Amino acid sequence: MKILLSNDDGYHASGIQVLIKQLEKNHDIYVAAPSINHSAGSSALSVRKDIEVDNIKKNHYIIDGTPADSVHIALTCLIEDKIDMVVSGINLGANLGDDVIYSGTVAAALEGRHLEMSPIAFSLVSQSNISLEKAAFVSSEIIEKIISNEDISRKTLLNVNIPDFDIDNTLFDYTRLGKRGLPLPAVKVKDNSIYKIGAAGLPEDNGIGTDFYSIDNNKISITPITFDLTNKNILNIILNKWA
Repeated sequence: MKILLSNDDGYHASGIQVLIKQLEKNHDIYVAAPSINHSAGSSALSVRKDIEVDNIKKNHYIIDGTPADSVHIALTCLIEDKIDMVVSGINLGANLGDDVIYSGTVAAALEGRHLEMSPIAFSLVSQSNISLEKAAFVSSEIIEKIISNEDISRKTLLNVNIPDFDIDNTLFDYTRLGKRGLPLPAVKVKDNSIYKIGAAGLPEDNGIGTDFYSIDNNKISITPITFDLTNKNILNIILNKWA
C-alpha cells in the first residue's frame, strides 16, 4: 500500500521519523511535512503566499507551509503515484475532544479525505519521546486492522490517541469525541501588546464512551470523525417545523 505521511510538528520531529521507519517495513512510504512546527494550525491553507518545496530525497518533501499545505501540494502536484491513504503523526501530545478543531495533526489527515482509504491521525498522549517507538508499533498494527475492516476503512477520518503505556497493553476503544470546558485566559507576556494563548480547558464531557475516558483508563482511543459538519438534528427540527 502507498501511504503519504505528514504531521504538524515538522519533518524533523521524532514522531514522524519513528513512524516512517516502522511503516516502511510493509508499505511504500511518501512523506510531505512542514519545515517547522505548526501545532494548532488547523486546516489553514497558505493561499496568499508562495510555498517552497524541498525534495530532500526520493519521495520525501519538506514544505514551507502548513500541515494542510503539505498534504494538499503532495497529492495534487508532487506525487504522480496513486496514494491509498494519508497518515498523520505521531503527534507528541493529545488530540482529544475539541482539540480536533485546532489540531494540525488532524488537519493533515483531513486533506486525505478524497482517497480510497480513510485517513488516520495518530497522537501520543505524552510530551516525551520515551514511548514513541512503542506508539509507532501500535500505530502500524492499527493501520493493518483498519485496512482489513471495510466498515471503517472508507469515508471517515480516524482520530487515534495512544496513552503513554506499556507495549503489552494494547486494549483499545472505539469512542466519540468528548468536550473541554472554557480555555484558560490568554497570558500577557510583555507590556500591553504581547500575549500568549492560554491552556486548553479541562475536560467537561469525559464520561464512558468518550475519548477522554478511554485515555484515562489507559486504552487506545479510536474516534471516527465525519467530514460533514452539518448539525442534522437541528436541520431536521427546522425543516419539520418551518418547511
